[in-house]
Amino acid sequence: MTKSQRELLIRALEFYRDERQLDNLPQDEEFRYYDYDENGNVTYKSVDAIDENNMGKLLESFD
Repeated sequence: MTKSQRELLIRALEFYRDERQLDNLPQDEEFRYYDYDENGNVTYKSVDAIDENNMGKLLESFD
């Protein structure tokens, strides 16, 4: 992957994250994002929490 391809991919991932407003989710002590289920319980299995945690891992891999 060239430097320009890498930068383009990072910008696309950040745009996706920002458009979905995924970084507005709360984080735990280990900086993992979580959400609340319909009963108000903390869950890491909501679509948004899974998406943001995966997005974070992807973006970290480019550091």
